[in-house]
Amino acid sequence: MSRAYRITYTQAAYQDLIKLGQLLADEVTAAIDAEITPDPHGGTSMERPLGGGRWDRVALAGGWATVRYLVSDAPGIDPPMITVIRIIP
Repeated sequence: MSRAYRITYTQAAYQDLIKLGQLLADEVTAAIDAEITPDPHGGTSMERPLGGGRWDRVALAGGWATVRYLVSDAPGIDPPMITVIRIIP
């Protein structure tokens, strides 16, 4: 059974979305919701090279945007959370 993850964006990630423009920002946020949120450790996701562990991840969203994010899903964290750090086209 999958867990329902709450998703948040850092200020830097919001700035990245603004730089993309409305149409691409909508596309990448929809891709994050569809591809990363259901299973933040699966799909195109991988531990960030030289990162801090299995919770520090990168993934390809929408087939074109690299998303760096943190996963907070340890026991006792309810709801579990995904924090998007950066979005790189």
